[in-house]
Amino acid sequence: MCICNSDGTTGVTASPPREVLPTWVVPSHYAVSLTPNLGGDFKYSGVVDIDVDVKETTKTITVNANEIEVSKASIVVRNLKTESTEEAVSITYDKALERVSFEFTNDIPAGAKATVTAEFTGTHNDQLAGFYRSTYTDSEGNKKVLVVTQFEPTDCRRAFPSFDEPALKATFDITLNVEPELTALSNMEEISSTVIEVGGKSLKSVKFARTPIMSTYLVACAVGDFEYIEQVAHPKLPADAKPITCRVYTLKGDVEQGRFGLDVCVRTLEFFSEYFDIAYPLPKCDLIAIPDFGAGAMENWGLITYRTVYLLFDPVKSGASAKERIAYVVGHELAHQWFGNLVTMSWWNALWLNEGFATFVGWLAVDHLFPEWKIWTSFVTGDFAQAHRLDGLRSSHPIDVDVRAAADVNEIFDAISYSKGASVIRMLNTFLGGSKFMNGVRTYLKEFQYKNAETADLWRHLSASSGVDIATMMHQWTRETGHPLVTVVSESYDAEATALNITFRQNRFLSSGAPEPEEDKVVWWVPLNIVTHLSPSTTSGHVLTKREETIVVPFDESPNAYWALNYGATGFYRTKLLEEQVHKISKVLQNTPADKLDDVMPATDRIQFLSDAFALTTSGLGSAATALEVMMALKNEENYMALGKIHELLNQIKSVWVNEPKPVRDGLDALGRLIFSSKAAAMGFEFSASDDQITTLKRALVISASSNFGDKTTQSVLSEKFSKFIAGDKDALSPNIRAAAYKAVMVTASSDEEAEQQFEKLLTLYKDASLPDDQRLFVLTRLGSGSSKALASRVLDIALDFDLVRPQDIFYPLRGLIDSPLVKEYIPLLWEWMQRNWDVLHKQFSPTISLLGNVVAVCTVKGIGEEHASAFEAWLAGEGLADDAKATRLEQVKGFRRVSEQTLETIRSNTRWVEREREAVAVWVSKTFPSE
Repeated sequence: MCICNSDGTTGVTASPPREVLPTWVVPSHYAVSLTPNLGGDFKYSGVVDIDVDVKETTKTITVNANEIEVSKASIVVRNLKTESTEEAVSITYDKALERVSFEFTNDIPAGAKATVTAEFTGTHNDQLAGFYRSTYTDSEGNKKVLVVTQFEPTDCRRAFPSFDEPALKATFDITLNVEPELTALSNMEEISSTVIEVGGKSLKSVKFARTPIMSTYLVACAVGDFEYIEQVAHPKLPADAKPITCRVYTLKGDVEQGRFGLDVCVRTLEFFSEYFDIAYPLPKCDLIAIPDFGAGAMENWGLITYRTVYLLFDPVKSGASAKERIAYVVGHELAHQWFGNLVTMSWWNALWLNEGFATFVGWLAVDHLFPEWKIWTSFVTGDFAQAHRLDGLRSSHPIDVDVRAAADVNEIFDAISYSKGASVIRMLNTFLGGSKFMNGVRTYLKEFQYKNAETADLWRHLSASSGVDIATMMHQWTRETGHPLVTVVSESYDAEATALNITFRQNRFLSSGAPEPEEDKVVWWVPLNIVTHLSPSTTSGHVLTKREETIVVPFDESPNAYWALNYGATGFYRTKLLEEQVHKISKVLQNTPADKLDDVMPATDRIQFLSDAFALTTSGLGSAATALEVMMALKNEENYMALGKIHELLNQIKSVWVNEPKPVRDGLDALGRLIFSSKAAAMGFEFSASDDQITTLKRALVISASSNFGDKTTQSVLSEKFSKFIAGDKDALSPNIRAAAYKAVMVTASSDEEAEQQFEKLLTLYKDASLPDDQRLFVLTRLGSGSSKALASRVLDIALDFDLVRPQDIFYPLRGLIDSPLVKEYIPLLWEWMQRNWDVLHKQFSPTISLLGNVVAVCTVKGIGEEHASAFEAWLAGEGLADDAKATRLEQVKGFRRVSEQTLETIRSNTRWVEREREAVAVWVSKTFPSE
């Protein structure tokens, strides 16, 4: 298909052929019986009956299977009024394509209906994929095991033979044969439980109601020693909405920590039922906390699985930040019950239809439940910024990205599908207006419920609801890589017309530098969202649709006249203002009292003004000195989210300037202390139950930042509180600042002996199972905050001790090391450790390839210099290895190719940034903080 872009260039979109199952037969229903094995060799058995419609005459039935062994296969064929049964004469596997084929003697005629039966065995692995096992220690010190499924994107085939593609929807009858004392859960409610004999043992056979028609990746099972709490949701709309029984399941002893998540679940289901105008179609919604879980959560229809830290909250022991995290993740997964489960993408290229919408609507739900949290400002510092960061790389990819094979799917579970997808949807929602957008979403869901859809289907419905050609408008945003930089070329005031003429130009933004001509052919539809002093909260509605265009806006020359671009930071693009504009805005911000800043510029816009200044300096389109001056202009900032962005960006430049002389690095710390230390002192270190959420989070932030930038007073207070806390006074140190205290005592240790002592205290604390998971992970991270290579080596040993650290949590100690004062020394240590332990890492994480790629990225991305980048590139290519070993390396790393490319590009971009701006930053620091 040819697309004519706005600048006259022509782009041809062509999708590569997909690796999909043969289309001879199509499934309609599964009856799955599984007999889990929670001990010994963890081998389980199962039988699956798959009802299929035969589309083409064939002798072969091919389904997906991976690491399961089929011992017997047969088929019952019903054609016209005849029925025949036949056993497979051969069972053959294609490991590369993760398939098994059953060959039969006789033709299976087109038009027939058939039931394919397979008897099989599999293993409950410990690699977080398929029907896997999770181990834990109960309150009495007993080692226990539970088993649970994680099928998205393509691991249903690890549990039972299946047509494991999202478009091949079917209904499912699930039966679990389990030990009598265990709880068995699946997507639907239990309809019967009987005693059966299996291998001389009495088991409980639990049957569940039939599911709606759905994709295989949404099937879910869990078996273990669980307990639950329950509430009922009562949606008021639509008219056919029914009460929904909601439960949170946990390990025994943890269930009261599920209260907050359960309340969010109930209220969110009620909200979504009304927002989507479609009743939740299942009678129950279970949320279950799993100790070992690779993702944050998984939206299985009716049985949503969570990593414990994303569901459980202890109101006494957990930090306030956990609340926002849990509220969002619960909302995100519940959004999927409609967007993803009820209506599913046809193929993985449209993954963003699931994840981008669930991200946007998840935040929409949090805003509805907790409007006082100002969640859309948090969105700008979170998902919006993450999307900009990844999409600014050459190695980014389109939102709607071509995916050829199932093996490639894991690579697009990233900030493009989730965060850029959500950011583009938010931009469109703002442009159209919430009601028009919502109405289009409603009709889309109603047309495609229990079916599959493409991006074009959603655009069609939004066009109908808004009267706007959404497909043309959004093509570049979803099918092209990158996003624009909108540059103010010039402005001039027309006194006679009382109007301002502003000329804008758009180009692709790249964080690594200006794009080459061949990289800069796309012209986006860009809502400029201009406001002026004449209409301070109503945008002009102008849209930039050409490479360069002059916009006319009503204006006058009153003393406080101003105009602003991208009001509310709803447009997904970078901005480059005229130099005099930047200085003017900075001066106004610097001279405005903190309590009046929102009258001058909303917090979202201040955040984006600062973010754009730093983005421009990383790309070479602006100076680091200007970016630092903008940050200085915000030294009086009091908004929690804006302060969080300042903290993040100052840490960013510190990490890139890691190899620079000490006076320069000390000067950057001095800037941090200038902004945060007085605020920490003013707010104090005591937390009150009467504090609201934002006040609590702000106090925690300014204390942590003040200590992080080396404020001695703050570090001393934290160390004193830590000593009292370790001595038994649990009220001495609020959960909200424990992470800051843990880092402070490690950073300020005056000797290796003291550092060792503090390390042991933290390690003992980490082993305390009574602490909520969010608090234990704070400890695990801060083990690496010390200034001792010997302790760093211990941290790396601990990271690979999977009896002590769950595999999913390996990132925490690694991140602690790259956030340490000795990060310069720890970067090569991490790089060497990763290479030395590659075989162990690959064996553990290869089934969850995205986790493996992220481990590699954490161990390499902070390096600076072409030497480091070249060494990483050579390692990826297997240079220096024998031919067989080189081929193995290439095969091992191909599953995280995108992450590797993005990491390499980041290393080189940061290297160019520091080389280009080294002298300017040194001069700025020496002038601004001459005593440092």
